[in-house]
Amino acid sequence: MIKLSQRLQAIANFVPEGAKVADIGTDHGFLPCYLAQSGQAELVIACDVNAQPLSLAQKNIADYNVSDKVSTRLGNGLAVLKPGEVDTVTIAGMGGALMIDILDASPNVVDRLKRIVLQPNVGAEAVRVWAEKNRWQIVAEDLVKENDIFSVIIVLEQGRSDRFMSATDLYLGPKLLAEHHPLLGLYISEEWEKAQYILAQLAQSDSEESRKKEKQLRQKWEDINGVIKCKLGVTLS
Repeated sequence: MIKLSQRLQAIANFVPEGAKVADIGTDHGFLPCYLAQSGQAELVIACDVNAQPLSLAQKNIADYNVSDKVSTRLGNGLAVLKPGEVDTVTIAGMGGALMIDILDASPNVVDRLKRIVLQPNVGAEAVRVWAEKNRWQIVAEDLVKENDIFSVIIVLEQGRSDRFMSATDLYLGPKLLAEHHPLLGLYISEEWEKAQYILAQLAQSDSEESRKKEKQLRQKWEDINGVIKCKLGVTLS
């Protein structure tokens, strides 16, 4: 049985049993191979916009003996899929903005999906905003730290959430906050360090735009500090 990285295993955990899956930006194809080999997915389409990684995925599919369940497609995003062909999409290892572009470019495919599992390298907040605007609710989230890098996993299903998401929810993750994820405190500390660096850079500029951005960022983190103090008992210094 193929052994996934901690990050990919966390993504695989959110793929429903018997799902028909498309893995967008499949790269080496390890996730599709695992989903097929474990019997978790009925079928998997491994998709990539570049021929070289797709060729590597094809080799791995053959090596792991899952060619009967996993096929490959070369092309951009969801454009390689027909509406209703799959019910679950996984997209991992790219920026949130690019994920949003991919989803927005193929509304007919997206409308027929039951679940979307996303792991944005950056821009998780933008993904959550997109979900709220487009009537996709966040049903689960996870946080993984591997090789000193945090990975946020966001799981979406169709339907508008009946819970209002605050700016802090959108930034940190409503499920991560509500469930007091064990890694959340450390994740927040790292995000705060990044924010402090940005604030220091902005403070060196005399432009009006920099002052505005600095004020907005300070207010954002004041709000976050208030929420995590109440919910997690953590205070940022």
